Amino acid sequence: MRRVLLLERISDAKGERSESIEAQDEKLRRHAESEGATIAGVAQDVSVSGDVDPFQRKSLGPWLAEENLSKWDELWVSTQDRLSRDDRHVYLFVDWCLKNNKKVIILDDPDFNKNMSTAAGRTMIQVRAMGPAMELERIKIRVAESHERRRFTARWHGGFPPFGFRPVSRFEDGKTAAYLEHCPDMVAVLQEMRRQIIDGQSFLGVSKWLNSNKILTARDRARLRKGKPVKSRKGEGVQERWSETTVKSVLTNESTQGLKKYQGKLLYDPEGAPVRLAEPIFTDDEWTSLQAAIQQRTMTKAKRVNRTNPLYGVTFCGICGAKAVQKSHTRGDRTWRYYICGSFPKEDRCKGSVNAYELEEWLEVLFLQRWFHEPVTEKVWVPGTDHSRELEDVRKRIVRLRDNYESGAYDDDPEGYKSRLHALRTRRDELSAEPVVEGHWSEVPTGKTYGELWPTLDEEGRRKQLVRSGFRVELSNGTFEVTDPVPETPEERRARGIRLGTWAGE
Repeated sequence: MRRVLLLERISDAKGERSESIEAQDEKLRRHAESEGATIAGVAQDVSVSGDVDPFQRKSLGPWLAEENLSKWDELWVSTQDRLSRDDRHVYLFVDWCLKNNKKVIILDDPDFNKNMSTAAGRTMIQVRAMGPAMELERIKIRVAESHERRRFTARWHGGFPPFGFRPVSRFEDGKTAAYLEHCPDMVAVLQEMRRQIIDGQSFLGVSKWLNSNKILTARDRARLRKGKPVKSRKGEGVQERWSETTVKSVLTNESTQGLKKYQGKLLYDPEGAPVRLAEPIFTDDEWTSLQAAIQQRTMTKAKRVNRTNPLYGVTFCGICGAKAVQKSHTRGDRTWRYYICGSFPKEDRCKGSVNAYELEEWLEVLFLQRWFHEPVTEKVWVPGTDHSRELEDVRKRIVRLRDNYESGAYDDDPEGYKSRLHALRTRRDELSAEPVVEGHWSEVPTGKTYGELWPTLDEEGRRKQLVRSGFRVELSNGTFEVTDPVPETPEERRARGIRLGTWAGE
């Protein structure tokens, strides 16, 4: 009984003309039925280019492994280019089949298997393999030329779009062209990500929010649009996870503002203006304030650890100055929690601990006594009037315009050249005269007091308020010292009944 392995392949390359997977499968199965052969399996590689090594293909590769060779005797394929479009791969695959006593049946070339057994036949196979190889090169050239023609246009070149956008087809000049448009649900996610960063959330915190809400990445969304399952390092069907790096990349990438990039850099048209693919997600003020908040976070030396610590950034070792860490242990039904020196490595940590419950209770009392009636403020970005980037763009456009004029591009339109040059010079002079006022953050009252806000906050919210208020606690062996952000006189301190110095903890 002949045991045959059916090989089917199709590429995503737009310039490649080939049978559909369904047509290949039907043709191969019909031939197997007429020959009375048993189908041992089907190696179906979808969206796999013809220049991928057969041994490296996701579906075919495992069938060529040593442990699966005994399961089939012949490999059947509809045409030689479905086997490979690379003449080198064809030659090496034929050699492998001969060494492993495997037959190759190509439906449109009945003599292929017979030719494998003679030197003259193998030469003929090699010559014929050059046809698909040359066609593959032509496909690559056509694709490259197509990308080059569209590089300075608003058309989308393909791949997975930046987060916040989705591809849309438009019919123009008798053809279908791809463009980008806003995806409403992704835009809403980006606005929420921006809000969290402005409010002081870390990149890690934003990534946790995205993962907990099962927000798909741009790559996973692109896969689903193509009818493929989501994919991560853990394999297909497992959603790709957000990380601190991907969050920062999305929020700092100019592509989010609809600008086109080439080889990782912004793309400018011949006149020096940035090429725009779509409308920006954020307004200029929103984008500027977001970048300022990210820059401020990037410059800080403090790094959050990936754990829950109600007083992270508030408590420090009073001996070495390292941030304090929280520890706990449970015995029976009772749990003890305390703060200790967080120096690293652990062997260098200073001795001593402070009862966490008592310290947190004292800090809450101190905070509310100090800030209870004070108004709560929020940071608001006050935009500046810095036109430096636009001014630089205009200057580049003037240089490019002059270069085009000198190369003869305006020989038949000298008035058009003069008009454009005059407009650019006028705009340059206007921008040069504008004063540069840097954008800045301003504290604006929210209409609430801290006494009203505190009960509504969760543990992380209270920690952030303590950090912002400037409280600092230094721990030593069984005691702690609190530094009040607003100095008081001894009389004021006694009047409030607070002994701001040391507290004997357990």
